[in-house]
Amino acid sequence: MSARGLLARLALLVATLGLCPGCMHSREEENKISSWGVRRPPLPLSGVVGADAITMAVAVIEVPITDTYVSRDLWSMVDEQALPLESKANLAANGLRAGLLGGHPPPDFLALLTSEKTSVAPRQVQTRLGQPYSPFPPLKHETLQFTLRDGEASESVEFAKAQCVWEVTSKPGEEKKLSVKVVPVLRHGEMLFEPQSVTDAEGVMSWQLTQRQDQEKYEGLAVEVDLAPSEYLVIGSTNQPSDSLGSSWLMQVDTERPVRRLLVIRVAKSGQALKAPAPDAPRPLALQAQELSQ
Repeated sequence: MSARGLLARLALLVATLGLCPGCMHSREEENKISSWGVRRPPLPLSGVVGADAITMAVAVIEVPITDTYVSRDLWSMVDEQALPLESKANLAANGLRAGLLGGHPPPDFLALLTSEKTSVAPRQVQTRLGQPYSPFPPLKHETLQFTLRDGEASESVEFAKAQCVWEVTSKPGEEKKLSVKVVPVLRHGEMLFEPQSVTDAEGVMSWQLTQRQDQEKYEGLAVEVDLAPSEYLVIGSTNQPSDSLGSSWLMQVDTERPVRRLLVIRVAKSGQALKAPAPDAPRPLALQAQELSQ
């Protein structure tokens, strides 16, 4: 075939697929921004359908460990009263804090959330109600030591080859919201390989090797809140105590550039859109009361 004929065929293929130079970006890349309700409308996702299907948008805001906005200033705008008092106290004892941002999130928060410099691995996925999912990249430690605190009791623990992850599960909540539960999970030790039977769509069974590690699941430090499509769940760490689980899961100090992380989660039911923040939406009453008491 001549060079001219080959070029003609390539041009026809490009036209058929609807591609153009500069337009060959992935749907996941497009949704990195649309997940947060700004700039572009979200593209439809495929793969999970049905009444129990949900859309989840997640991101990790990563800043220098000395950053005072993520560690302090932002929290004056976060509704931490969305968590039960007992849960808040237990989280604080273990170096964690969490709450909701809704209505009109602070511009500085949205700037961090949509910046390629500070927003790590933003993604929008579909999963199902009741199905545990670990959407955030793990924070890895060759050796990890921290102290667990429960009231007056405390226990120091140490693990090798540790991966700090977060398991997210959603279920129906009140007032047509989704109840979102986030649990810190520690995977540790040598990677184990185990055979597992797999049956394909035609009923043919085969064996595959699956990887797994030993894991510890800290249900007592779960964050559980009802979340509307227009709200953001944020989970961060405190500066004290320095040997806490929160420091281990959300700070990395054993690198040339120590960093602090803030987890951000949004969810919506099948058929709902992750709503953009409303410019003049009223702030939660619980948050207003919290500010007046300060």
